Amino acid sequence: MGTLQAAAVAVVGFAIVLGCGVAVYRDATRLELSRPGLWAGLVVVTCGSGLAVYLGPPDVPIPGLLVIVIAGPALYLFERDDARHGDEPADPHALPDGPDDESSRERRGEE
Repeated sequence: MGTLQAAAVAVVGFAIVLGCGVAVYRDATRLELSRPGLWAGLVVVTCGSGLAVYLGPPDVPIPGLLVIVIAGPALYLFERDDARHGDEPADPHALPDGPDDESSRERRGEE
């Protein structure tokens, strides 16, 4: 990778990593998750380390790099989903965010 191309990838990648961290912090604050700064930091560290590994060694396998980059956002999304849906019992007759129609309410009353 040429020097100019590497510099452009580094600058754009750094901006994207910071943007992801800010987006996670705002979303975690809006959903009132505990420790939004820690979640944003986790996303910045994993995505930033993926960027650093991409720019550093010349022959990095892309699947391994993707695992590093996706780890932080995936963990945050799992925590986000758990915070949104909480500890309520699962209803086998309805989708989590689906419409709450009359037939699903009747089935709940039968059980």
